[in-house]
Amino acid sequence: MNIILVLTYRVKYEKRTEFQALVEKFVKFKKENPEAFGGLKSWRLYQQEYGGVAGSYVEMWEYKSIEEMEEDSERMMKHREMMEIHKEFMQQIDHATFTESVWSVAA
Repeated sequence: MNIILVLTYRVKYEKRTEFQALVEKFVKFKKENPEAFGGLKSWRLYQQEYGGVAGSYVEMWEYKSIEEMEEDSERMMKHREMMEIHKEFMQQIDHATFTESVWSVAA
């Protein structure tokens, strides 16, 4: 049974340009370090266009199981570059809008 880690957040207005550069840096890291993402089936980043909190983002990380998600998380954070990306990310988002959930397929 697949699970999906869903993150939602809004990027601080003054950090939007930096955030776009950070996304590119993350995508490059992901491509150059596939071993760090061994259990990841798919990753998507969406930007909200209409409704809700303006400027919100939704990330979806798909895994086969929670165990694979946890193993990948540990592997990713062993990379200094990924730790720096995470630190920058945490400085660029509005923490009052951040949510993290795990979904499973219902039907």
